[in-house]
Parts: sequence; structure tokens; C-alpha cells
Amino acid sequence: ASLQATPLQLLHFSPKMKLIAIVSVLVLAIGASNAKSLRASSITDAELLTVSKDLHTGDVNGAVVTLDLQSQTAAGSMADVAPGPIIVSDPLADFAKPTFAAFQALLNNYQKNVTIQDTFTPEQLAEEVAFIDAVMETSVMQSLHTFLVSKGEASADVAVFKQFLSTIWFGRWSEYVAGVVASSGWEHTNVFERLEDNTIVGYHSWIYLYNEQEDGDFNYLGYIETLDTGKTTVVSMPVDLYGSTKAFTQFNFGASPELELALGTLCFVARPDLACVVSGSNGAAYNWDTHTVTYNGVQYVESSHPVFEPHL
Repeated sequence: ASLQATPLQLLHFSPKMKLIAIVSVLVLAIGASNAKSLRASSITDAELLTVSKDLHTGDVNGAVVTLDLQSQTAAGSMADVAPGPIIVSDPLADFAKPTFAAFQALLNNYQKNVTIQDTFTPEQLAEEVAFIDAVMETSVMQSLHTFLVSKGEASADVAVFKQFLSTIWFGRWSEYVAGVVASSGWEHTNVFERLEDNTIVGYHSWIYLYNEQEDGDFNYLGYIETLDTGKTTVVSMPVDLYGSTKAFTQFNFGASPELELALGTLCFVARPDLACVVSGSNGAAYNWDTHTVTYNGVQYVESSHPVFEPHL
């Protein structure tokens, strides 16, 4: 509302005062929208364990994925000790579910080279909105929203909460190449980004992994560590994708898009850049790391993924 009123007030200002007033309003608006993510959270570790267990248990859209882990390897090893693929079941029926379909529609929207600035068509931007709309129709995201509202960490207005999700996940930022706005938390986490030395950063989506496996572009080298969470399987592994590499990364096989978004959002609010302990539906405790990046004064998700050692 204040932004709409500002032009009327500016009619009586000098050009210099107009500029100062506009900048001041924008700074205040950004600061107000982002203040909650920058302050300490009231959410306890016990509450994190309880709500995350409920989110896992309530993930009715999660896929049943059969893995063939084959041989164990080590972080950074590019030796192929797993001759077969890691996913040996067919999840295509699950991929037809609304949130999976909305997720898949986003995957071809991004430049993977961090030296190239992303540009988007109106249709691609609409796909981001459609994804947020789809996940907010699920009980997982509705449960998360209810919890955050109860803790004073989110607006009860669903439209405001959707805007918050859109900002932290799809807001664009520059980190790897100065002046090149090439990244978002959703892109970094669910697709990947390739640095100039041909190494990969990000890449935590088992759905994207499956697509690349089927296309013959992902070579499974073996697993480092695994954890059964009851409904999903967390696996860490080194990566060989298109010949680009990463020493290790982590995936939550079987998780729906809304479960992964919910866990990342929960930890963005409760423990940004800190150990965020969560629980699977079977009570197995592990960490979910939500790293952040601040760009032009706004805090965004940088990456969001599981890790293994709980810090209780």
C-alpha cells in the first residue's frame, strides 16, 4: 500500500528528494519482508523433530523407489564401482502427480553455466507460480504453514506465504561471477550449476537424477552412506554428470517435491546456515542443511539438502 501511495507524495518533491524517497521505501520494504528470516527463531530442536516426522509421515505423494546401491565408495572418488543404475524401479506413475508434473516443467528453464545470466519467458515465470500453487494444495505444505503460523514465523495469509516461498526459492541472486545474476535456490538445489572448472555445485534432486539416468547422462559411481527414514532413503554419493564432477552430494530418494520444499523452508526459517535436526517417519534423526545467500540485502535459499549426522 505504501508503494502505491508514494507517487502521489512525490509530486511535491524535488528530483533529488524523489530518488531518496523511492530508495528509502524500497529498502524498508525489502527489510520488512526479510526481517523474520534474519532473526533468531523460537522453534526448538524438539519441535523440529516432531514437525519434520509429521511431514515425512504425511507425504502421501511420495514415490516408492527401488534402489540398487551396489558397491560403497568414498567422497571424491571417480572410480566406477557400480556398473548398473541406482534407480531400478519405474517412477513415471508418480511423476504424473500434480506436484511432480509442476516440478518437471521447471527443469528446462535454467542456464547451468554460472557465467550465463538467466532470462525467463512469461510462460516460464508462470511455471514457477504454478509450482508454488501446486505444493500449497498438499497436506504437507499446509501442515508446515500451520506450524509456522503457530510459532509466529509466517503470515496466516496463504497468498503472503506463497509470495514468501516464491521469494526465497525463486528469487535470483549472484554469487559465483560478479554481476551475473545466474542462480536461485530452487535451480541450485534441484538442477545444478556448473562452475568454470567443470565442477558441479548443487544437484540434490533424485527426480532430476532419474531423468539424467534415463537419458544416459548420469553415471552412478557407487554410494558413500545411506539412511532409511521410513518413507525415503537418503544417499550420499560422488557425481559424474555429463563428464562434470562433484566430490559428493546427497539425495532424498522417494521424497515428493512438497516434502523437500517443506523441509528446506522449515530449516530456512528455524536454522538458516546451521545444523537443523529432522526426523524421518521411522524416527531416524538426520540433519537438513539449508544454506542461504544474501544478495542486495535480501536473504535467499542457496541450497537445501539432507546430511547424516544429527546435532542434538
